[in-house]
Amino acid sequence: MSYLQTQSDVWRQRTQSLLDALGYFFTDDFIMWEAGCETQLNCNIDQQSFKAFLTRWMAATTKVAPWSYDFVMSRLNPSAVAAAKSCVGGTSGTICGTRWWDPKGWDGTTGVGQQLAALEAVMSPLIKQVESPVTNTTGGTSTGNAATAGTNGDDIESKFGLFHITQKDRAGAGILTALVLGTFVGGGAWAMF
Repeated sequence: MSYLQTQSDVWRQRTQSLLDALGYFFTDDFIMWEAGCETQLNCNIDQQSFKAFLTRWMAATTKVAPWSYDFVMSRLNPSAVAAAKSCVGGTSGTICGTRWWDPKGWDGTTGVGQQLAALEAVMSPLIKQVESPVTNTTGGTSTGNAATAGTNGDDIESKFGLFHITQKDRAGAGILTALVLGTFVGGGAWAMF
């Protein structure tokens, strides 16, 4: 077994362990929920949007760990259906709720967090249509050059109106710094006595 294969196995095992630990955030029917606050409908503003972030990063995981797709989508697909069923509230009939697992649909809550979470959930099944991130071996084109530090060799001093710092400039800055520091220390000492 090669070193790379061993590292790959470790990465896969740890990733799967993290995915398994997310079970706390899903009902027995694999519908995402915020267990600590949804049952009492007392989620704070942040908690109302947490499902959006969890959904997005679980879907993104399938792009960098393709072997996780079936596991992840077995949780995100039921959540997407449930989230869509919760988006029947308000006078427009399109306001999404917090409790996707509630069979009655909209739970009477409204807010940006609920809308964002439902949007992410409904979009997550489309993840296969998104291109995977590129690397330097799969189409990435970014190359570094420490000598020009991203300036493409441009004359950065003239481009941004900068000037060359001389020894006289450094001496002047040192004197001004000493004066300001001396004034600050002297003023502090005077105030204390």
